[in-house]
Amino acid sequence: MNLAFPLCREPRHEERIRQALEQTVRFLTEQIGPSALVAVVLTGSFARGEGSVLPRDRGLRVLGDFEFFVVLASRRARAERRRFAQWSREASAHLAAAGVQADVEFGPIDADFFRRRARPSIFIWDLRHHGKVLWGQDDVLDELPDFGVERIPRDDALFLLFNRVIEQLEAHDRIDELTSDALLDVVYQRLKFSLDLAGSALAFAGVHTASYRRRPAEFARLAAETPSLGPTVPSWFAGELARAAEAKLDPAEHLDWPPPGTDLDEQRALLRAAIVSAAPAVTAFLRWELEQRLQLNGAVDGLLDIYVRTPPLWQRVREWARIMLHPMPAPLPLSSLGIARAVLNTTPRAMLYDAGARAYLALGDEVPGADDPARRLPLTRAAVPHGAAARRSAIVALWKWCIRNN
Repeated sequence: MNLAFPLCREPRHEERIRQALEQTVRFLTEQIGPSALVAVVLTGSFARGEGSVLPRDRGLRVLGDFEFFVVLASRRARAERRRFAQWSREASAHLAAAGVQADVEFGPIDADFFRRRARPSIFIWDLRHHGKVLWGQDDVLDELPDFGVERIPRDDALFLLFNRVIEQLEAHDRIDELTSDALLDVVYQRLKFSLDLAGSALAFAGVHTASYRRRPAEFARLAAETPSLGPTVPSWFAGELARAAEAKLDPAEHLDWPPPGTDLDEQRALLRAAIVSAAPAVTAFLRWELEQRLQLNGAVDGLLDIYVRTPPLWQRVREWARIMLHPMPAPLPLSSLGIARAVLNTTPRAMLYDAGARAYLALGDEVPGADDPARRLPLTRAAVPHGAAARRSAIVALWKWCIRNN
């Protein structure tokens, strides 16, 4: 098993994390059997040596997760997703029993994807350049296309921005359900949000960097060199970005949570306020990327109105057909008539990104008239959500179903 590379910025945790990864890969190979596996690939922060680890009593708390791509010999990845989700939960439980609290994520992928279907994207660039084969065919990543960061599509960077915004929307509405320990995950997600706002802009400009350590300096350079971006970003964002990078790389030293003297209700209120307070920065980034993408100037709400109608007919038909053939049932009842109308105007992705961005920005009063961000959702009449919280919940549920988990 290959683990001869740095995993985090704190050397005293390295051996414990290596043991946890070895245990996890061993568990996985026992479930599947070596004959069905091509490789087990570690991705994400730990593959880049930037994993976030906090000491907890006599154990460790991993912020974020251990992300694995499980390369299968046959084209059965889609059918195996439920089993892999169960194995992810079981592997996490085994690690917790050994004193390492971490979420494990196994993502099944068939070998044919590497050879034939992979296309330039942030994900593919990071996987090829920073993924680590822990077990199996050690040159499997060489089958991915090799390209420079300037070839990452602008839409891919824009999708990253939209996805992170909807994740913040979800976090905002579930804070009241979380314990003090679980709130730490939302704090960590907030750090990643600041880093990924900058990361989206860098990838959009063709200068993507996967390194969180380098991201503040790279973004400062981009902002200084880009008059259409730099002056529009709130002045506090640079400091927020630098603090986020420090806390991501060395949480034991720089992540101060919970604030001294605060009770659970106060912690929840602080986090909700932090999520909402980022709305002006989101507005700046979203406006800049949409203006460049559409070659138009304007306010965010008007740009979203135009963006949602940009996908061509062939793309609208293909994406809605995929929704109709989705192997999992929709989380809310869909209207056939509503889908037929939607095909004339947009794709499910663009529709949900538009609704999600409006719902998030409405939290901070950044979008005038954004009182009904779920107006385009093709739901049956009985399933149409009433109230802002219910609409946000519907957007998040549909986004998870047809974008994040599909």
